Amino acid sequence: MTTETYQRLALQLRMAGEALITHPTPDTYNQLSKLFATLGRAGLAGDELDLGNDTLSGICDRFEQEGRIQITDVEAEHIRTAIADMDRRLPAVAVNHLRQAQCEVEVYCASVGA
Repeated sequence: MTTETYQRLALQLRMAGEALITHPTPDTYNQLSKLFATLGRAGLAGDELDLGNDTLSGICDRFEQEGRIQITDVEAEHIRTAIADMDRRLPAVAVNHLRQAQCEVEVYCASVGA
């Protein structure tokens, strides 16, 4: 992955996490969820992605019960930790895998109306 691609993706990931933490809405949730799905499809598997996805699942479960997105301090810490750990591993993601994963996630989300 080129430095420019890495920097753009790392910034996008950090901004999506902070957007969800500071302005929790279904849109900011979906944005981060799509990024996590894309990175997982691109081959970035591991504890950090599991932590991020588990945290998002808890947020989603609470949304289904309460009808609003809210982030606890512990969840914010987990999101930031997961993103920081993923950031360190981003350069190992092949750009062609990333682009393919982005297309697959977009097609999937379009098909389910996300």
